[in-house]
Amino acid sequence: MKLKVLGCGDAFASLGRFNTSFFLYGENKNVLIDCGASTLVQMEKEGVTPLDVDVIIITHFHGDHYGGIPFQMISNKMVYNRNKPLTIWGPSGVKERVLNLQEAMYAGTSGIFDELKVTFKEYVADAWIGFDDIEVFSKEVVHSPPSNPHGVKIKLDDKVFAFSGDTEWTDSLLDLADGSDLFVCECNNLNHDSPGHLSYKTLLEKKPQINTGKLMVNHMGAEVIRAEGLEIERLEDGAIVEF
Repeated sequence: MKLKVLGCGDAFASLGRFNTSFFLYGENKNVLIDCGASTLVQMEKEGVTPLDVDVIIITHFHGDHYGGIPFQMISNKMVYNRNKPLTIWGPSGVKERVLNLQEAMYAGTSGIFDELKVTFKEYVADAWIGFDDIEVFSKEVVHSPPSNPHGVKIKLDDKVFAFSGDTEWTDSLLDLADGSDLFVCECNNLNHDSPGHLSYKTLLEKKPQINTGKLMVNHMGAEVIRAEGLEIERLEDGAIVEF
């Protein structure tokens, strides 16, 4: 399985990193996990187009994680003349949130979702749900409550990819990571946790409890990006991770 890192930065584009977004290559379906405001720019640079995306999975409703969807949709319609199915998964209220965002960004264009026959699916917390060769397990995490934050575990082909979303430490992360081939965990800070975000220090302390084939960190602030000698591998914009 291959994961293309479209962006692994925080909301502030620290040291020029793109907003969080990952492209998961499957045998029959490709999955875009989170879609920050800068995602389409990085996709086009990396040779991935909106037409390549079969499923978009949203962890929570903050702009650096779903603010790029309106750009995806107008590109699908006006550049690529999309005629293949697209499914958007997310926390409860995902359809309303996405349509409202579309109207806020490009007034009068929310009808694109009907034209392109986009299907919306809501998570069922603490349970696996399946659709079209993809299974998703989700758990609520500890971030800004209005954003409805979740972590996800995605089963595609014979591999399992897990992602914390944005969160403080919570034992829900142990459930999300359990049995995964790759677990990407947020790591916004280096030595100190902050409301809604995790530090490298805390993650390193919890690492022995995390049951995954490979652990990597994401959503890094400048301190984490600059730090030397870290024991947990960092993602890099544009990198491909095989697992």
